[in-house]
Amino acid sequence: MAGLGDLMKQAQRLKAEMDRIQAEAATKTVEGSAGGGMVTVVANGKGELLSVTIDPEAARGDDVEMLQDLVTAAVNDALRKARELLAQDVSRLTGGLDLPGLL
Repeated sequence: MAGLGDLMKQAQRLKAEMDRIQAEAATKTVEGSAGGGMVTVVANGKGELLSVTIDPEAARGDDVEMLQDLVTAAVNDALRKARELLAQDVSRLTGGLDLPGLL
């Protein structure tokens, strides 16, 4: 049963390291943009939106649908980068192994 005890200790260390990585990710930021920078979004590594900046020129037009599309694209860009940031940190922890359920 010593093998099971060692496995449990490894699992606890892995969990503690994942908690540390997720806490650290919350302090990192990524930026997404769309429309050549007309809309810029900042998110943290946890995938939380922190800010949205819209160039006044983009807001002047009557094309609300285009502005909505730009905001959506910028948000998706930032959230994709946040997921990639977290995946890189987790990959370092797991040595590149894809362990389902870690993210």
